[in-house]
Amino acid sequence: MQRRAVRLLPLVGVLAWAVATACGGSSTAPVSTNAALIGTYDLSSLTFQGQPTITPPAATGTLTLADSTYTVSLTVPPDTTAVTDSGTYTISGNNWTQTSKVQPVQSVGTYTFANDTLTVNVTTLSMQVSTVWKKR
Repeated sequence: MQRRAVRLLPLVGVLAWAVATACGGSSTAPVSTNAALIGTYDLSSLTFQGQPTITPPAATGTLTLADSTYTVSLTVPPDTTAVTDSGTYTISGNNWTQTSKVQPVQSVGTYTFANDTLTVNVTTLSMQVSTVWKKR
């Protein structure tokens, strides 16, 4: 179970970051305030460094962003139980920094957003993680 949590932490960071930048509009320009980021997103795909991309229904996830906090829940094979994480995030331009309250992990990366689809690429625990989210 700890291996799964470590595997998902980078994803959680990516998810939170991706959702934070995806709210509102269909521009690729960075979001300038956290207020624009508030919302709930569903996982479209997840890729861990060097691994094949995983998509629903195999992997599922939800990311919820508040003013400066996030909550994420992910289920990634072979596990059938969701792993959850929460913490804080900050934005600056198109950069994202996320700090977990569950484990001592910080994730940093970049994002793109177009047509309610957010793609986030971050590095956490020395691993690159890419996630794609769709705003509800």
